[in-house]
Amino acid sequence: MGNKTIVEVRSAVNDNVVMSFEHTNDEGANIVTAGFSKICSMLKINRVQAENQYYVTKR
Repeated sequence: MGNKTIVEVRSAVNDNVVMSFEHTNDEGANIVTAGFSKICSMLKINRVQAENQYYVTKR
């Protein structure tokens, strides 16, 4: 099993955490791709919209 990382998706406007989740290295996608994928699914927006409104970090 891979190392677990806490990934946070934050608002570009006010820096608030919109969502956070655990990501393991063996899931394949890097944390940025995983973060944008989750926020796009949750809010039903596309990647371009997500990149304009949010950014992804690890805690």
